Order: sequence, then structure tokens, then C-alpha cells
Amino acid sequence: MKKLALLVTLLSTTVFYAQHKVAEKVSELIAQNTKFTAFAPLQQSANLGSSATNKIVTNATYAVIDKAALANILASKPQTIELSIPYNNTVVTMQLYRSYVLAKDFHAETNRGIAISYDPGVYYRGIIKGDSSSLASFNFFNGEMNGVVSSSALNNLVVGKLKRKKNTTDYIIYSDSKLNLLNDFNCLASEASVSDRAFQKSGLDINDTQSSKCTKIYFEIDNVLFQANDLSTTNTGNWLTSIFNNIQTLYANDGIDVALKSFMVWTEFDPYFGDTSNDYLDQFFDEYQFSNFDGDIGQLLGIDGGLGGLAYVGGVCSGPYNVSYVDIDYEFEEVPVFSWTIEAMTHEIGHQLGSPHTHACAWNGNNTAIDGCGTQAGAGEGDCAMGPIPSFSGGTIMSYCHLLNNVGINFANGFGPQPAARILAFVNSSSCLDLECISVCENSISQLLVNNVNASGATVSWDGLGNDWETSVATYSAGLSNWNDTSSSSINLNNLEPNTYYVVGVKQVCEDGTSETVQTVFATDADWCAGQVFTDVGGPTGMYDNSQHIERTFTPDDANLKIIADFTSFKLETNFDYLYVYNGADTNAPLIASLTGGSIPPAIQSTAADGSLTFVFESDEEITSPGWISNVSCVSGTASLQDNTFANFAYYPNPAKNSVTITSGEEFQEIMVYNVAGQLLLHKKVNTSTATADISSFSNGVYFFKVVGNSKEANFRIIKQ
Repeated sequence: MKKLALLVTLLSTTVFYAQHKVAEKVSELIAQNTKFTAFAPLQQSANLGSSATNKIVTNATYAVIDKAALANILASKPQTIELSIPYNNTVVTMQLYRSYVLAKDFHAETNRGIAISYDPGVYYRGIIKGDSSSLASFNFFNGEMNGVVSSSALNNLVVGKLKRKKNTTDYIIYSDSKLNLLNDFNCLASEASVSDRAFQKSGLDINDTQSSKCTKIYFEIDNVLFQANDLSTTNTGNWLTSIFNNIQTLYANDGIDVALKSFMVWTEFDPYFGDTSNDYLDQFFDEYQFSNFDGDIGQLLGIDGGLGGLAYVGGVCSGPYNVSYVDIDYEFEEVPVFSWTIEAMTHEIGHQLGSPHTHACAWNGNNTAIDGCGTQAGAGEGDCAMGPIPSFSGGTIMSYCHLLNNVGINFANGFGPQPAARILAFVNSSSCLDLECISVCENSISQLLVNNVNASGATVSWDGLGNDWETSVATYSAGLSNWNDTSSSSINLNNLEPNTYYVVGVKQVCEDGTSETVQTVFATDADWCAGQVFTDVGGPTGMYDNSQHIERTFTPDDANLKIIADFTSFKLETNFDYLYVYNGADTNAPLIASLTGGSIPPAIQSTAADGSLTFVFESDEEITSPGWISNVSCVSGTASLQDNTFANFAYYPNPAKNSVTITSGEEFQEIMVYNVAGQLLLHKKVNTSTATADISSFSNGVYFFKVVGNSKEANFRIIKQ
């Protein structure tokens, strides 16, 4: 990673148009009484900063991701969401709608031509609620999210996972104006910018406000950038599509259509080298001088030590001049700096689509500069007078204002009216571009619910637009295959097997085919008092899956009985996957166990009024295990948690402070004490009918005791105070 120095401070933005396109879209959705489903996937945490992060950025907020909320977004894929993010002891709330970054016939491959089976995430764009001059883009994947939100008050607020080894939960939220680093990205347009007068005489329509054509983009990713993404094509694809959603949002906000057509990853040593960005662009140019990549323009991305970027201006329909190069700022220490990457890539694409720098003598109808940021930074273009410095509003995408202290570039400013008009005119006049950008059948489902579940049936309902759907239901192990048409937004499922995991999916039918599937997993009820086997989705012999969130509630038919779960096998990824147990009919009941790891927990019995136990299983995005097997049955409501087969068995006190005394009419040989995570804390061997267990060193909470002797066993729960 290149050495970086003190960064600029960004200030407020100017609204160049009455309202940008993204804000217009949100306003339309609000006018249509659209429901924005609320999500708050990040919970603020004060103890995640480090000396490294504090040196790099000030006034950052740290948070832990709620993987259940993230899984809910990925499973339901709502068309519109209200996303809340903590920042500096406040909450930033955004109204976002689904965005689609991939072009029709998108594909990806390695440098050897091996196809990459890339499963995209869920992408959104929108604004801060109530602020039509703001802009936001967020991206969600299995186990991870990221995004940027920009406004006059926040500047560019970056939300990303801390770059720590094996970190899956800890996030940083910061304004890039608070980075104690210098964004020294520099760009060298490889052709002289067309003058404003020449542009005026070209006959291009400078009054366009929406592109009628689409620019499809090819990206080539060097091997160092692949290594930075953990040598994973999936991680590399997630990184690229996250960046591109932000790029696409910036262009869409000014009415310019772009899409990601393809990308190639160098999974082994790449051929690019040199001391300047010109070296890299020349080699990229030579690579495709006599062959074609799949895109209207191409961009080479690498981590090359501070070489900046370079592009041919206006090279869309003149390959091989339709290429650019960007040296990526991937991270600094533990802090992701992808707002800089977004700016650099968007900037170079802007050159490819016909825009000069804003400090060039190429604007205002008289070949003068829009701003003077580049000139003041020592990178003037032309002999016109230096333009004004936008100290209050901040710079735009095609400016060099990031090089000046107390100016910066605010994404909410977009391209500005003149660069946006020039790009629109250039795109709309380019004969090689297609009219269609992204052909997608949007699934308008905002919520998929399973209700009225019994031993043989359930009701599935969803919120969505239209009346043409396809649905499918299958056992979890079989997977979805047979689809049925329906015009209703609900279906009744019948003839299901008791105590069985099912998956149900819904797709929207469009003229171009069917949308992506929204699906959820549920399990049928059973006669628990008759005795049932409770397992994870993998069953007694299989494994559970990554990124799962499954809830099950067991309730006895007889109000005088209580559910008891006796585990015979248990193996979860320690401290990453958990089975939570609640003493009641839902997750509002008291949490009585958080089980992880490989220790078999003691029997767990309900003491709730209705005799219920609720189990919630959550797995992270990687590494699975065999799961669990538990025998579920019912016991008398007057029975305690103990499975008392010893004569005259008793224990006291409960609650306890220092020790627990156990007595019996017959001898026992072992005392074992577990915490709520199922970890064995005490194993005492005795051969007596009276013994004590010292719990004085234990933290306050709930502990499970198991007493064993002569093929007999007693289980009970103690509260430590």
C-alpha cells in the first residue's frame, strides 16, 4: 500500500439541479405510498477502535453487524428499504430502492478463460430520508455489507468492514473528510480535451437530461488486487460490484446509464508492470489492439503504488482507444478507503465518455475553467485564467478538488451541470452503443411470510406489485424444482410432512421471463409430546448451511405439560454459529441458553406458562458443522428441570452465591456444571450421597448441573447471584 499523507477536509455541497434523478425516483415511490421496509443491521459499539484506526481517521463510529438482519435482507430482497446506520451517537436513516448493476448477458472469467460462477449480492441506492440533495448506495452479501452516503452535512460517509484478520462482525463508519491522509490521486488524460467552442460546433445536443443509450463496461483486475481480496473470485466480484453500484449511482443521478458487462481476474501473475500509469495503459492498450474485450469501454484495475489514473478522452467507439487504467487505494492499515476508489474509477470513465477536467480551459462557452482546483494544485490545463475554488460546496467528480485542503469532492455534487451535459451528449451521439442497458425482470416482493404453520400445512403470503407469479415448495434437502403459476399473492400449502424443513420460493413473471427467486425456510409442527427428533436442516447425518437464520417453537398440546429437549449430539462452529434457546413461545421470552461449540448441552426444559421452548439457529457465512440431534418430548408441568431418578434427590440453595449442595438417598459419582453456551466449567468426581459444588468464581447467570451415578442421571438449573 502506498504511503499517504494528511488529507483534505470536505465541506458542504451545492445543489446543482432542482433535484437529481435518484431523489426524483424516491419521491415517486413515496407518492405511490410505497412501503420502505425498515432495517438496522449495524449496532454501535464503543470498544472496537484501535491505535491504528485512531491515527488514520478521527470521529469514527464503530459497530457490530446483526447477521440476522443481514440475512433477512438477503432472503427477502425488498424492492425498497429504510436503512438506519449509527454515526456519532445519531442515526442516519436512508430510503433506498433496488438497483441492478449487471448488464444482460453479464459474465466473468479468469485469465485462463475459466468461467467464474458469480452470485451477485443485493444492491440499493437512494437518499437520506428527507434530504433530496443527498445520495446513498449500499451493497449486501452473505455475511457482509458496505456503502457510502453523501450529503452537505456528512460529506462522504463510508460504511465498511474493518480490515482485520478473520473479522466477520466489526465495522467502521466514518466521513472521508476526517481521514488524516492525503488522497493524492492524479489523472493524466491522454488526449487534449476538446475545447468548449469545438464542442458547441459539433452539433451535439447539450440539453439532454437522460441518456438514450447505455455504456457497458469491462473491468480487468490484476493479481495483486485479487490477492487483496483473499485470493477469492467471489470476494473480488463482491468488491467490484460494490464499487460499481456506487459508480452506477453517481452516473444515474445525472441521467447517464452504465452497466457492468464483464470482468476478468488475473488469478496468477499478470503481465502488467512499469513506473507510470502511462506504462500500464499502453500495455492494456496493446493487449486489446488486435482483439476485443466484452464491453463498450474497458478499465484495468490494479494496486501499483500510487500511479493514479489515465484514460483516452472520448474513446468509446474508437477501440482500442476505449481503455483506461486506475491504481486502486484498497485500504490503509485497518481502514477501508473505497470512497477514493469510487472517485478514481468514476473520474476515468468520465474521461472515456467525453468529459475533460473541470479545471481545463474547455468550459462556459468561452474556453475557460469551471474551477481552479487542479490549477492551484499545480496541474493546470491551458492558458486561461484560474477558475474559482469551490471551498464551500466542494468539488465535482471531474475535478482535482480532492488535492486541496478544506475543499474535497462530495459525491452528492455529482458531475455538475456542464460535465454531465457533455457526457450525455457524447453518449447519446455514440453510434456503437446499444439502447438497452439492463434487461431485468424486477421481483417486487418486499416481504415473504409463512404463517399458520401446523403439522401438515402452512400459508405463504407476500407483498408485491402485479398478479403474475410462480411458486415452488420442496423439502429442504430436495431444493426447489417444480414451479406453479398463480395470480394471488398468497398460497396454501397442504399435505406436508410433520417436523420437516421446507423451502418455499416465489418469482415474478415478466415479459422477458421470470425474476430472481425470493425464498425462505420453515419447518412444520408436530406432536412433540409423542416424542420427536429435532435436528438442524442437514438432518441426523448432514451439515447445516452457511448464513442461516431459522426459528422453531415447540408447544405441548396439553397445558399441564412442558417441553424438554435432550441433546444426544451437538457440534457448531465455535463462537461463530449459535443455537439460542428461549423459555417461551417466541424470542420475547427469556433467553436461557446460547449454545455453540462441540459440548453436548444438558437437557433443557421449559418453565414457561404454556410449556413452550423457542429455538433460533444462526450460522455465519463460512464453515459449517454437523449440527445437533435432540430428542424432544414432554414432562409433567409439576416436574422441575431435573431428570430425577435418584431416591430422595435434592439440591440447595437456588439461587446460589458460593456453592450448591447436592444430596441423595443413594450414592452418585460425578457432578458436571455447564454454562449457557454448553461449555463444561466444572467436572467433580465423588463417591458419596452428599457433595458440594463450588461456583464462587463463576459470573452471575444461569448454569446447568448434571449429576451421574450407577447408570442414573439428574439434571437441574441453578441461578448464580
